Formats: sequence, structure tokens, C-alpha cells
Amino acid sequence: MPTGIFSTWDHQFIDNEQVVTDRIKENPRYPFKEEENLFVLEYLHGNIWKGSLLLIASIIGTATYLNIDLDDHNKYGGFLVFSLCLSLWLLSSGAFRRRLVIDHMNKEYRFYIHEHLRHSGPLHQIYIRLISQKSGQGRRMFKLMLNGYKIEERELSGFSEKYELLECQGRRIANKLNLNYFDYADISKRHIVVHRPKVKLSETLPKV
Repeated sequence: MPTGIFSTWDHQFIDNEQVVTDRIKENPRYPFKEEENLFVLEYLHGNIWKGSLLLIASIIGTATYLNIDLDDHNKYGGFLVFSLCLSLWLLSSGAFRRRLVIDHMNKEYRFYIHEHLRHSGPLHQIYIRLISQKSGQGRRMFKLMLNGYKIEERELSGFSEKYELLECQGRRIANKLNLNYFDYADISKRHIVVHRPKVKLSETLPKV
């Protein structure tokens, strides 16, 4: 799936919608797996792949730099050291496996990094959303995301111009996971809200 600068390209090398459709067919609870009445999503953070590539590039760049006969070896030395340190930081930040659990029995979700619980919250704070972005030629592109409070945003599809199809897929994913679904517009009749924040009784009573 194209990301970053590639997400603004109008040319698509793969059919993003078909990829999502195939994944939903293979796993009705996509992107989660069902384990003992829980929906579980485990993954490695993207920083580990960025850090690995940067580390390889830094090592190759350093080896090449040291073998070149230059008058001033300190000119680019700081940049190479910075690249090496940045790659190690990216590797360390993405090395631990993430685990996101949706627990409908307890009406909560839990987000772990390695074995450490980073956050737990009510189900209205986690949702499927369609986001929008304009391409390089001004076309509006759409993408499905899994997002929530104090969790890491996850892509569920690549960018596509097919709004209706991605909306249908997003609604289907949200329905299977029993989560809220939100359209790309903040105010929209296409939102599907199945979980709402609890209102305290004191907040509903008129003030005297």
C-alpha cells in the first residue's frame, strides 16, 4: 500500500480495494483475529523497518565515506553519526510487539507494548474512520484507518478514489468488530455510532 509521498500519486500499482476485499473474505474480523471471545491485533511498529533500512544505509555510507580519500573527513561525519543514532532509536522504539485487544465482554479495549499495558479505555474511544487527502493533481483520495485514544493509528487500506466502495468496506469492518464508524467529514449522516460515552446522572439533572 502506498504511503508517505507515494500516497499522493494518481497511478496505483495495485488494486487497493480488491486487497481489502480479499482480506475480509479470508478473515471476517480483519484486521483482528478472534481469540477466546476477544478480538486481538498484534503487529510490529513501522519504525523497525525504517530503522533497519536507515541502519543499512548508514553502515554502507560510513564504510564508503571512510574509504574515500578526502581532505576533511569531519565534513559529513556528523551527519553519518546522526543517521546511525537515528536508526538505532527507530529500531529500539519499534522493536517491541504491539498488541491491541477489543474486549466486548468488559466493554473496553486494551493496548499493550510488549507485556506492558499502555492504555485501556471504553469502546467509544476506538473506531474505524475514512480519511480524505488530495492527490498531486487535485483528486480526492480516501483511505480506511483504525484509530483511537492513546493507540497507534493503523492503515486498513491504501488510498483510492472509490469512496462508495471504501465506505462499504469500512462499514462492514466496523460491523464485524462492533465498533463505531466515522465518515471523513466531521459532520456527516454517514457516521455509525454504536458505542457512546456514558453520561453521569448528575449531568442530566437540571441545576437548582
